[in-house]
Amino acid sequence: MTTLLNEPIEKLKTSVKGHVVLPDDPNYDEVREIWNAMIDRKPAVIVQCAQADDVARAIAFAREHKLEISVRGGGHSVAGTAVCDNGVMIDLSPMKNGRIKQHNDQTPRHSDFNKDLVKLKNRK
Repeated sequence: MTTLLNEPIEKLKTSVKGHVVLPDDPNYDEVREIWNAMIDRKPAVIVQCAQADDVARAIAFAREHKLEISVRGGGHSVAGTAVCDNGVMIDLSPMKNGRIKQHNDQTPRHSDFNKDLVKLKNRK
C-alpha cells in the first residue's frame, strides 16, 4: 500500500468540498466497494467529489504524487476500472446534479445528468 505524508493529505482535504477517504477511515471498505464484488482493489486515496473543482484538485494531487487515477461514476464497470490499487480513486457518484450547456443555448443551468443524457440521446 502506498503511504502518503500527512501534510499533502491534509492539504487535499482542505482544498475539496467533498470527502477524502483513506485506508484507515472506518468507511473506507464501503466507499471503495463497487458492483462487481470480485474486484478487491485498494486505492491509497479516495476523493468523493462534490463539484468539478474537486475533480481537478484530485487529478492534480495524483499527478503531483505520481499516482494512478481511476474514476468511479456509477461503479458498474464489470472489469472494475472504477477502482485502482495504490492510486487515487476519483468518486463522482456524490455528484448528482451539475451544470450543462446546451449547444444552442449558452446559458448554464442546473440539471439532473441522467435525465439530460436520456433527452440528448433521444434527440433527433
